[in-house]
Amino acid sequence: MSGALAFKYFPAASWRPSGVYAEFDASQANTAPQQLRALICGQILVSGNATPNVPVLAYSVDQVNALCGANSMLALMYAAYRAQDAYGEVWILPVVDAPAGVAGTQTITIGGAASATGVLSLYINGVPIPVVVNSADTSAAIATAVTAAVNIANVPCTASPVGSVVTLTADHKGQAAADIDVRVNYRGVPNGEVLPQGITVTIAAGTTGATNPTMTTALANLGNTTFDFIVWPYTDTTSMLAIEALLSDQTGRWSAIQMLYGHAFTAFRGTVGTRATFGNSRNSQHVSCLGYYDSPTPVYLAAADFAGGHAVRIRVNPAQGVAEQSLGLLAPPMQSQDSPSSRNTLLYDGISTFYVDAAGQSRIDRSVTMYQKNAAGSLDDSYLNTNLLFQASYAARYMAARLQSEFIEPGRILVVDGTPIPMGAPAVTPSMIFQATVSYYAYLSSIFIVQNLQTYAKNGYATPGSKGQVLLFLPFDFSDQVIQIAALIQFRQST
Repeated sequence: MSGALAFKYFPAASWRPSGVYAEFDASQANTAPQQLRALICGQILVSGNATPNVPVLAYSVDQVNALCGANSMLALMYAAYRAQDAYGEVWILPVVDAPAGVAGTQTITIGGAASATGVLSLYINGVPIPVVVNSADTSAAIATAVTAAVNIANVPCTASPVGSVVTLTADHKGQAAADIDVRVNYRGVPNGEVLPQGITVTIAAGTTGATNPTMTTALANLGNTTFDFIVWPYTDTTSMLAIEALLSDQTGRWSAIQMLYGHAFTAFRGTVGTRATFGNSRNSQHVSCLGYYDSPTPVYLAAADFAGGHAVRIRVNPAQGVAEQSLGLLAPPMQSQDSPSSRNTLLYDGISTFYVDAAGQSRIDRSVTMYQKNAAGSLDDSYLNTNLLFQASYAARYMAARLQSEFIEPGRILVVDGTPIPMGAPAVTPSMIFQATVSYYAYLSSIFIVQNLQTYAKNGYATPGSKGQVLLFLPFDFSDQVIQIAALIQFRQST
């Protein structure tokens, strides 16, 4: 029955010349390896030479600076991401400022005159910009010195002085790019930061940045390349709808037709109430948002940092939790840090939380998706933890790759259950296909992506669909992460 063997190309039944003929079949050898890519979306300067709206593989800070312009939003985001994920594959998606965008401004007003030599410890987005102040310097002279120091610093804004007032203008137009944090003496007296005697510094908001870029063309140009960690700096309604549509279960990357998957990471700055309001305005399981208040770190860098913190853990194992992962997010002042009760509230509003440890290091408290309610409007925790989506995409890709390799690529013949099939024959039944998935599930269970193998084998099944179609019911049970341990400590007095 040589013709019954599962040769794909060799015509055993009709080939008459003598000899030994070997055909290789790799259908059982595919281990379905997965490459998890990151994609960082952001704005570039006119000095950059990247083609707008076209994704580019990024491999170094120097390359990205040339593509995007030094100190551009996207170049700074790439550096922040790489501080977490030094070795993963990263692509950038460059976009230009919206033509109707508005660049945000802030002002620094110097008052008085210096009566002693000292240092004005200025910080922009947490970047220290020390300005030497000499005794008897006038306010206008100090403003000129501030301008010179800002314009050579690695910050995304330009300074210009008029008398004693320095105006900072964002290098990019738009709401996200206008998130410029300016403060003096951020590290405080314990670190020797005090104003030089005789002067005052007043920081005030100026023009509000407005109109983020339209991302439609850029997202359409992603094609069929998979991107698992998507850094998303824009939280306006239009931009959020765009990323949610890209990752839609029905028509986007999570649909059965595309199976490209991916998860977006963003950040939102505001009070507890403002963050809760934003969280409740969204409801996507494919987006996770880090909320914070009063940190010098701008939202676009916080988003890159948050995504990179996930990537280094999830690349090792999608089920590995991210709690306690350190962040580059600069710590807010003690009085501005979220209390445990505030963090609990935010976690019910789809906002991921962090805390600051005793050493002043920001760390992820809990990462959740922005999904909160089902289609009926009822509270739903099905997609609460961010890890679940990565476990699901890993398992689905693994199953699909193995099924494709073992049954579709070799051109297996489909027959009904109960048909006698000799060993090595190129035929298969629906039940045999399901039994193969049991072995795949066993592997996923061995690396702790899923659990309860016996329950899966008992409850799953295969059934014929239309001509040549097999329909599988696969009851995945994903593993959990250790997020919380509660102990009731009961004690007694000795008599």
